[in-house]
Amino acid sequence: MKKYGLLLLLLLSMLALRAQDTRIPDRFITHKVKKKETLFGLAQQYEISIEQIKVYNPTLERVGLKRKMMLRIPVFESPVMVIEAPSVDTESYLVPPKATKWRIAYTYGITIQELEALNPSLKNGLKAGQILQLPISTKDSLVAPTPAYNYYTVLPKEGYYRIEKKLGVSQGILDSLNPELIAKGLQAGMVLKVPLEFSGDLKIQDDLLVQKINLFDSLNPLDRSLRVGLLLPFKVNSLELDSIEKTREFFKKRNLSSLSFDFYSGTRLAMEVLSEQGIASELTVFDTQNRKAKLVQLMQNSLLSQQDVIIGPLIPKNFDFISALPKLSKVPKVAPLSYKEVHMRPNVYQSIPPKKQLRDRMLKHLDNVLSEEENIVIVADSLNREVEKMLQERYPFAIQFRPEQGGYLDSELMDSLLLDSIPNKIILESENFSLISSISSQLSGKISPSRPIQLFTTYRGAAYEDPNISAATFASLAFTFTSGYHPQLFDEGLMAERFLNRFGMYPSKEAKRGYDLTLDLLLRMTRKGNLAEGSSLGETDYVESRFDYKPQPNGSYINKGIYLLQYREDSIIVLKK
Repeated sequence: MKKYGLLLLLLLSMLALRAQDTRIPDRFITHKVKKKETLFGLAQQYEISIEQIKVYNPTLERVGLKRKMMLRIPVFESPVMVIEAPSVDTESYLVPPKATKWRIAYTYGITIQELEALNPSLKNGLKAGQILQLPISTKDSLVAPTPAYNYYTVLPKEGYYRIEKKLGVSQGILDSLNPELIAKGLQAGMVLKVPLEFSGDLKIQDDLLVQKINLFDSLNPLDRSLRVGLLLPFKVNSLELDSIEKTREFFKKRNLSSLSFDFYSGTRLAMEVLSEQGIASELTVFDTQNRKAKLVQLMQNSLLSQQDVIIGPLIPKNFDFISALPKLSKVPKVAPLSYKEVHMRPNVYQSIPPKKQLRDRMLKHLDNVLSEEENIVIVADSLNREVEKMLQERYPFAIQFRPEQGGYLDSELMDSLLLDSIPNKIILESENFSLISSISSQLSGKISPSRPIQLFTTYRGAAYEDPNISAATFASLAFTFTSGYHPQLFDEGLMAERFLNRFGMYPSKEAKRGYDLTLDLLLRMTRKGNLAEGSSLGETDYVESRFDYKPQPNGSYINKGIYLLQYREDSIIVLKK
């Protein structure tokens, strides 16, 4: 009986897919899974979806993809469709700066393929100042994309079923937001409006949902081990290893040594994960002891100049000392943890976006969300007067509110500055824990249905991460900020699970950083042979870090992979770019 039940379930699943995709396979071929192959890679190879592979191979849902597994691959031999230009009257259109094909197509209610059919020159790319032919439209008939939604471009052969699997959005929601679907149905190249909460595992790029870059796909390991030099201030000589109790106490404290061991643990785990994928690497660890004299001593070691990449030291001044050495000029050197800018020399990689980059990105967001119709209040302490002045010049309609000396905040005065019936948006510029704690708790207590309050900062320093400020307080204020990493409120996911099994504890922020950074560096070098070439592969995301290295004129690289984040009820979410 069970056998027939499973057979019926498989048949219904296949029929459901066919109903959504309206296509039946012409035949099947058998594929034997090889080492390192992924479902994404197989879908790309056979030009079908991951969901189609799963439907015809239901065992995948239970056990996943395994080496030597025999898969049934559906083959669709439908003739290639030729998209003809729509037979409509057209008018000339001057392409403005920063325009994209999908935005133009969506605004004029045509598919991207129809846009290209009307303008064959688009095969060479879209450029500002270009003249296009578009359907004649009235001003009222044009519908421009809005930041209140995401947008998704329908792929060839894609039906409602595949889109729901990918994004999590149902046909009913899509039909209600995109009325043209009722008359036309899904068409390849059609741009669909999608609610913000439905993005699946895609990333948001200029309001458009696009595939993330996955450097694990199509791996072609090098025929040698990648050599990694790690320079961290472990200060092993100061540990009393004969006393277990003192050693435990030492590691409980958050100091350079404990941060170094956490970072090292993440690095080790990343190299183990890559080893399972056939990527061989060798780690050489150097204890800098956070002493310049020790750095000078380490320079006598010829191993440093033989590394494919050097990570560290942690402290910017020590990193600058290392990066200035002629003998290491050709070795990529990565500044791993500090937001403070290091000296940008050839082959220097600033892996944490500097404070200026974070602030500039936040200002762009504030430009979009602040208006004269709202109550804007700038709160800045004495150490942020320059930032206060810049904000006041940028938003002249904002009110300034300065705390008392020592970070004291007059509650009654603050209350008088908050207005009912309109949004209150507070920009806090401080790295003083007392002020941050005071203003966030006071504002949280003053929120009501008639008095909405939101909190922003152009730079979120370490003081905002103090555990004495609850995440619930920030969530009530929808606290919004930019960061070089995406902090998680809960430890979850495969990395956290593996780290727990390997080291007996959940990973710290520094451990996750060591994992993400090492994984990304080695994958880039594996794909391109060296880090300089690998840096051109584009933006990548891992557990808590994003990397998008941009070359500078002097041969250095800055990571401009920045998160725009907001506290919500039980998480910190990534907002649109």
